[in-house]
Amino acid sequence: MEENVKTFNKRNFYTSGDSARVFLFAFLLPILFALVFSYIGYAIAGALNVTFSEGESFVTVLYENYLWFSIPYMLLSQITFVCIFFVYNKVNRITFSACNLSVKKISPITTLFCVLFGIVFVVGLYGLIEGCFGELFSMFGLSATKSPIPLDNFWWYLLNILLFGIIPAFVEELIFRGVIFSGLKRSVGRVGAIFLSALVFALMHQNISSFLYPFIMGVAFSLIFEYTGNLFYTMLFHLFNNITTITIQYLINNNALTLPTNINAVYIIVSIILMLVVFALFFLFYFFYLRPRKCAEQSEEGEFNDNAIFVGKLPLLFYLGLVLSTAVVVINIFV
Repeated sequence: MEENVKTFNKRNFYTSGDSARVFLFAFLLPILFALVFSYIGYAIAGALNVTFSEGESFVTVLYENYLWFSIPYMLLSQITFVCIFFVYNKVNRITFSACNLSVKKISPITTLFCVLFGIVFVVGLYGLIEGCFGELFSMFGLSATKSPIPLDNFWWYLLNILLFGIIPAFVEELIFRGVIFSGLKRSVGRVGAIFLSALVFALMHQNISSFLYPFIMGVAFSLIFEYTGNLFYTMLFHLFNNITTITIQYLINNNALTLPTNINAVYIIVSIILMLVVFALFFLFYFFYLRPRKCAEQSEEGEFNDNAIFVGKLPLLFYLGLVLSTAVVVINIFV
């Protein structure tokens, strides 16, 4: 009898208040933990007699030169996201089914499409994002953060796949689509949730040079999630997108693949054409495959008031998260 009451009292959905709180936690806690870990690293470096030149950032030096520091440092966000997801659900009595992740009744055709588009998006957008926009940002002295982990042999390649391919694909989807998108949809609708969750996903990368591609992918991930009703497909799409990016860089580093370095008119035109082809293929997939197979909405018993303060259709905390994350992106431009 006690177990039945406990189960009944749990909810199987997220609200926009949940989205706002998880967004703030996912933004602030990794920064806090990174600060603490940095000073722990500084203490360890002192014990190892590591010296720093005057004017150098000790975090940058440790990150770029010492794997014992950089690998845990890069994992901090992912570990924090996992903890946020499970602790938040536990404290707020939300069932795991609320994120709509299921490996039951997986469609082989949908699975294949998600794998293919995970690969195709990178191939179609790599030249435009990394080449054209990368060159544009470089003119203003801006560049994406580089990984300190080598990518020049197969074992380093596998480690990169684990750190930047597998772990982010699963962990980030739990937070950004499983919680944030699902909660936002209840207050701003499907379209608003797609673009707002994509904006949040892009801002969380905290770098203006790494904004456009995550935003585009955030929209694609949300569409996949919305019309399959299963977070598994979004994770798969994200996973193969990451793996393809890492593989291309691995092949370039080992001289197995050479990309044009001269950004001229032909390069730009070809890149734009590739991008348009990718978008056309994806929207054909969306209109003729995903939309007709739209899953029924998960049953949500009654209404739930989470006491969030709203401004318009969004919780005040969500606006606070947008302001803070945007401020960090702007600060990173000048630092």
